[in-house]
Amino acid sequence: MLGLIEAFSNLKRKHAITVLFWFCLCFGICFSVGTKRTPGSIDGISMRADFEKFKDISAREYTAHLDNFLKFEGGAQDIYIVTVAYVVGKFTDNYHFFFLVLAFVFAYFQLKCLRYFVRIKNYTSSAICIILACLFLWNNIFNINGARFWTASWIALLCVFKTFIDDKPRYIAISLLIAFVHISFAVFPLILLAGYLLKHSDKPLLILFCISWLFSVFVEDLQLTPFKDLDLPFNIMKKVEAYTEGAYADEPEEGTGFYWVHLLFGVISRHYMDILILLIALNRNKVRGRRAHAIVGMMLVLAIVSNFGMIMPVFGRRFFAVNYALVAYSFLLTFGDKKYGMFIYILPLAWFMNLFYLIKDTIYVLDAGFLLPPIFSFIRFAIAA
Repeated sequence: MLGLIEAFSNLKRKHAITVLFWFCLCFGICFSVGTKRTPGSIDGISMRADFEKFKDISAREYTAHLDNFLKFEGGAQDIYIVTVAYVVGKFTDNYHFFFLVLAFVFAYFQLKCLRYFVRIKNYTSSAICIILACLFLWNNIFNINGARFWTASWIALLCVFKTFIDDKPRYIAISLLIAFVHISFAVFPLILLAGYLLKHSDKPLLILFCISWLFSVFVEDLQLTPFKDLDLPFNIMKKVEAYTEGAYADEPEEGTGFYWVHLLFGVISRHYMDILILLIALNRNKVRGRRAHAIVGMMLVLAIVSNFGMIMPVFGRRFFAVNYALVAYSFLLTFGDKKYGMFIYILPLAWFMNLFYLIKDTIYVLDAGFLLPPIFSFIRFAIAA
């Protein structure tokens, strides 16, 4: 833990990325959940159940799962978890190693993206930059709890940076593969293509963003089901139905006082991000460099899609969260740590409930042994039943 704090003090140092990587691996091996899923429990329990279900399948059964996914049959949401469970199951029945592999893949793509952030000329060791780094890494290692979507998110963001910063548009085509990790990212190549084609359309994107923001305010809680009559492949339709159902995400019980506190902070944090996006968009002309200017455009395109996507509540909220990294990146590009700093200092307050749930859920999946040197954690869980 001390190493993690020290690493955040200067993420530009090469060893800081190494420390973060080993921290993620240690988190993965220590990630502990039960076997019984109850209302309000974390997704990691279902992830463990998937491991127990698929770890002993034969090569023929695995091929059948892959075939069903490629044919959009059987309701298969992805092939990623089945593949990891199948491979890990060849070596061990210990589910801790399953989460270790999930953490390895997650951290690999996350830290590949982080390198782009810390290479920004404006990045320093100031408090503002550290808060922005935390925003960039909002999709943190705890999210191996829902490894499908959140791992796919980092892969998608790496495709964004490769496309815009490294000027490699072939990654638009490569992003087609992300659907193998989570089926909802089947739409991402179209989003990335739109961002590439509209990367310098400043005024149209600004106008569309404002319209989409207003749209999201009115539509998010209407519980519309506009796609129920579409003739889509079964596994895609299953995901659409889940994303259209607002109760898909775990939330406190409606009607309690805590529910309204949770709801209030959810509204504050989401619209606070919209304010930051608008602030960046209005000052986009201050971004120097063609490639840097283009990635701000991609941030706007993803925000527009997410806001209009609120017609399917979970889809909109999740893809809006994917955009947090681009918001942090774009803010640092546009303002550095010299201007509008108060907006960043207030950010932890606006995200109070997010931080509360992160701490609460992290305590749930880890014990005090996590604070010991990593070698002890590895030995302890490597021999676990």
